[in-house]
Amino acid sequence: MDAMPPTLPPWPYPDIPPAPPPPPPREPAWSGLELTLIVIFTLAAMVVVSLIAVFTWAIAARASGQVLGMPREQMIVALMLLGQTGGFFLGFGFAWTWVAQAQGRKFWDAIHWRKLSASGAAYALLGGVALMAVVQLLGHWVHMPKNTPEQALFTPHTAWMLAVYGVVIAPFFEEFFFRGLLYPTLKATFTSGMEQDELRRWRPLTRILAALGVLAVVVWALRAHFMLGTSVGVEKPILVVALLVILVMPQWLLQGVGWILNQIARLNRGEALAILVTGFLFGMMHAAQLSWAWGPVLLLAFVGIVLTAVRAASGSLVPSWLMHCAYNGVLFVAEFVTTQGFHHFPH
Repeated sequence: MDAMPPTLPPWPYPDIPPAPPPPPPREPAWSGLELTLIVIFTLAAMVVVSLIAVFTWAIAARASGQVLGMPREQMIVALMLLGQTGGFFLGFGFAWTWVAQAQGRKFWDAIHWRKLSASGAAYALLGGVALMAVVQLLGHWVHMPKNTPEQALFTPHTAWMLAVYGVVIAPFFEEFFFRGLLYPTLKATFTSGMEQDELRRWRPLTRILAALGVLAVVVWALRAHFMLGTSVGVEKPILVVALLVILVMPQWLLQGVGWILNQIARLNRGEALAILVTGFLFGMMHAAQLSWAWGPVLLLAFVGIVLTAVRAASGSLVPSWLMHCAYNGVLFVAEFVTTQGFHHFPH
């Protein structure tokens, strides 16, 4: 007896259920550990590029028998800016390669570099001008040092280099690292905390940094003792012991950090905390060139908080970048006017 054909459902046939949508891409496309590696690579690149620039200049000066017709302060600033710019470019390229190849993401989408309308760009530029006006107003109520390392860099020979760097180059890279990479990383960390697997991945780098810290402290102490004739003191051996403990048992430090971050995540204030911390770190980045004076550092932290809030509210890196350019641009225009065309500086 022949087998009966299978019974088909009545017409129309039921639709095949659609395939489930792919999971959303990781936001951000990098982890805190990966961001730390990008920062370390960038700082190392700055050092290497600076050393190459110094040696190249020294060889060229020795070969020509003169200092290449460049004033000393101009040479120092040129080498400094070259090292910073070269390091930033290499760090940017390293991050691009990491995100595009390792994570399979479109780089500009990953850092939230999104198009802005003409009116939006105009508002961002005006916002930068207004931000500078507010900072100048607040500056009357905080202590501002008269002489800082940053001010010492400005001379008639260096002002134009610093102006071009400060308006064209620095805002982009600072926004990329602080608002493009750091802010979303902090937001994700302060929102979700850290799991044990992520803490374990931090152990090798923590050991490396602890070992480098021990080496740096020992070299600094030996230099102070044999070259400067100063005593080692008590704090350096204590610091070495603490770093050695971290080197041997990094999980102690990491577990504490993880517990703190998980407690922060319970506050449900991840975005607000990320904005504040990003702005604070932005101010601290400029602290050394401002002689660690709390007044200007706090003002720059305020600037960083405003720029990060704009990045968070707009969902794009472009508005904060334009605001940053306008802010620095107004600063240099004011310097140009008060110094009569970058010719008469007070120091």
